[in-house]
Amino acid sequence: MKMNYKKSLKFVTLLITSLLIGLVSAATYKYMNIDGSTSIITQKLVWIKAGSEQSGDTVTMTLDVEPDIPTDFNDTLYLKNKDNANHNLTMTVTTIVTAADFDYYYVYIYENFTIPGTWTLVDYLNIETLDDQYSTYDLNEPLQLSSYYKLDFGIKSTLTATGSYSFDITVRYE
Repeated sequence: MKMNYKKSLKFVTLLITSLLIGLVSAATYKYMNIDGSTSIITQKLVWIKAGSEQSGDTVTMTLDVEPDIPTDFNDTLYLKNKDNANHNLTMTVTTIVTAADFDYYYVYIYENFTIPGTWTLVDYLNIETLDDQYSTYDLNEPLQLSSYYKLDFGIKSTLTATGSYSFDITVRYE
């Protein structure tokens, strides 16, 4: 068997060239690393609905009413400060119900840390009014550690109201 030295020489040359390119390329790379860590934090403020603490930042309420009959929903929703510090907050109506379909639609806000054991009405939000809000910043009365706000709903739809209505309240705190 006859060996082709030209082809072998070309093959060896290509092999050596490839190795040299690989070494030079590897030598010019710079390396970067990520040193990461994960901390498990607990929510500072939590929703309590129907006696159960809710996970996450959003709570969903379904409030069924009959036309033209005043309906109150009491002791159904709480906002608790689970942190070891006081927190100022603002509750703002960000999505409203159609005012023409309701005689009134309120969220009454109570606290029990000023007079322990007694729920005191501090304000209410009109769910028919965009950007209606309650804020502790102006009052300098933050939600104290291990304390609650109780949110009760008072609703009366008109006689002609039908269907489903959605609203949103955004709570911003620091």
